[in-house]
Amino acid sequence: MATVAFRRDKPLPVDIAKKLPSNPDAERYVLGAVLVDETNPNAALAAVREHLWVDDFHVLEHQVIFRHMLGLAVAQAPIETVALIEAIEHGGDLGKLEEAGGIAYLLKIQDGMPRVSNAAHYAKIVKEKSIQRQLAREMYRLHNEAIEGHTSAEDLTRQVAELGKPSAPSENPAVVVGFSSVLQRECSPVEYAIQPLLSSHGTGEIYAWRGTGKSFIGTQMAVDIALGKSMMFGGHRGGGGHWPISRPFRVLYVYGEMDDSTIKERSLAIARICGGQAPTDEQLGTMCKDYQKTWRPKLSTARDRKFIEDRVFGYGYEGLILDNVSTLWPTAQEAQSDRSAVLAEWYTDLNQRGVWVIFHHHAGKSGEQRGDSEKEDMLDFVMKLRRPANYKAEEGLRVEVHIEKNRFKPENGQWLMPFEIHLTRDVNNEPVWITHPAHEAQRRAAFEMFKNDMPAMFVGQEVGVSRATIYRWKKEFDENQNPDFHTEPEE
Repeated sequence: MATVAFRRDKPLPVDIAKKLPSNPDAERYVLGAVLVDETNPNAALAAVREHLWVDDFHVLEHQVIFRHMLGLAVAQAPIETVALIEAIEHGGDLGKLEEAGGIAYLLKIQDGMPRVSNAAHYAKIVKEKSIQRQLAREMYRLHNEAIEGHTSAEDLTRQVAELGKPSAPSENPAVVVGFSSVLQRECSPVEYAIQPLLSSHGTGEIYAWRGTGKSFIGTQMAVDIALGKSMMFGGHRGGGGHWPISRPFRVLYVYGEMDDSTIKERSLAIARICGGQAPTDEQLGTMCKDYQKTWRPKLSTARDRKFIEDRVFGYGYEGLILDNVSTLWPTAQEAQSDRSAVLAEWYTDLNQRGVWVIFHHHAGKSGEQRGDSEKEDMLDFVMKLRRPANYKAEEGLRVEVHIEKNRFKPENGQWLMPFEIHLTRDVNNEPVWITHPAHEAQRRAAFEMFKNDMPAMFVGQEVGVSRATIYRWKKEFDENQNPDFHTEPEE
């Protein structure tokens, strides 16, 4: 069985860290250029983003400002000083500007600005300094690994192309907080991406058999989260779904096997479902093998995960959807535990840095999850998609949604009840989602089986309800074979 080596980077010595190349003036000119272009600041930001990511700024205060500029662009709000100050205050980052002079520094950032036409020129300077810093950190790490002799020459050679992670501030970064201090801490309330399933610093899993429709459902979820819709999969009477979405989140969706033509076809269908409303490029990014030239999306090496991670933080994404683990990191059954351990570590790192994750997985032959149950321990939620008992192939995408694990207590207990979703077409032949409580779907399936003279005991086992429920339904069927006649009122 393969073993996994976890990299432990040593911090740069102080004398080297002080010499890392940077150009704070160029960074300030880039940010000022966006603010000073009052005619179209969003266009100025778009031009700068062709060269820069958030992490390319060396000055922490500049990283904060640039990240919130991206947030304003996603919200389609004007990028000007007052709006930027409000966004920074609302995001809890005001304290990070204090060493640079706080709000006063932000107000003066446009002072001494060169011509706006030079913004791209200064962005290239900032990018070059960023690459030089990354190379310095990487070379120092490789230097130490080569001297220590714990890493093979083959691995060292492979890692030359991998950008190093930022150095830790000290040899031992562990922090201990005393109990009394815990009692006095001011903690922010949990922010949900999807209430009550997923926090903004959590990870969730969606699994199903191949061909069930989880990619289509996952893409619809990504669009709804990116747009910040009021709720996800609501509209029906009764329990299940109706999950509130707290606000718009910038999302990166990584497809492991989907081709670009299928992605476009499904995206067009989802845009029609949303009434023509579609996320902007900043709100929702996609990554698939057909978009690449010299690489393909995968998770099997630290280098590949770093490529994806750089895009997440460089473009300011707040959520990552991986579709799916089996194709992004194919592996033999005996190596699945190693894969789960590495990915769990990576997900936790992303969560700690403020990025939520949803990953898709294929179910096993039994229809249950693959791998050991320990991988569930760190998850906010586990969602299972399965076809209803009376499913017919010509119905297309029709599944029941079951929440098998949920970390947070829901405000409404009915949010976690099973429900059914069906992608069909309306009277105008437009795609539309139809949702029903799973209880209703089970009753309809049972009535169909009763029509075929299947004994009640076997029908109950097939649709997954109790003995008392199935015999009550059989009595209703004998009275009237139309299930709508017996529709139960909403509780």
